[in-house]
Amino acid sequence: MSAAQVHQFNALRRPECDAFHLPNHYVFITKPVPLAGGEGVFICNPYNGHDHFEGRTRISTLSPAEQAKAIVPLLLEAFITRFDHQGSIYHFPDDNSPWAPFTWSTTSDVLARAMSTRLREIGVSPDLCLVEVEQEEELKTAEACWKRFEDSLLRFSGLFLDGNVQDQSGENVERSCLACGFTTSLDKKLLRCSRCRVTWYCSKECQRRDWKLHKPNCVASSE
Repeated sequence: MSAAQVHQFNALRRPECDAFHLPNHYVFITKPVPLAGGEGVFICNPYNGHDHFEGRTRISTLSPAEQAKAIVPLLLEAFITRFDHQGSIYHFPDDNSPWAPFTWSTTSDVLARAMSTRLREIGVSPDLCLVEVEQEEELKTAEACWKRFEDSLLRFSGLFLDGNVQDQSGENVERSCLACGFTTSLDKKLLRCSRCRVTWYCSKECQRRDWKLHKPNCVASSE
């Protein structure tokens, strides 16, 4: 995750409501990747049902601060790329440009505080550094959206049930960018340090930025 990506996220439009006057509010929840292993972030608007799943890594076993470091880049990636959707999105049919949430929330006060801290650290606009704790009704609706999403994914994921098909991204589940915490989605790869071949980065910018910290521990690989 680069400074340019943070700037790009900050520049996104933030309508208060969608095209149908429903709140532009998103809930994000850590969920397991069905059948494939690892975890990602389920992003859902409980008012209009728009949802998306981003990433594949390890999140729930981490400390709140490390969870936030893993989740924040995934959220920014999802909104910047317009949820990897090329066509018109039903909830904003009049404009195909990406948008940021007007407000957002998560599942616990501890994680919400960690998320707010991490968003401030990387320079996200102050209005979006406020992460709320979702209300009970929002959580119920978000969980119902997840159930529908999961069921749909399971119906179309026979690929993962075929023992003859290699899981190309399974090895990335335990990897994340050492500098910013970004984790790969199913179709993206990290860059490995060519010297030690132990640490991973999401971009050359992150690798350059982290070099002073990484250099003392970077031992040339014997490979």
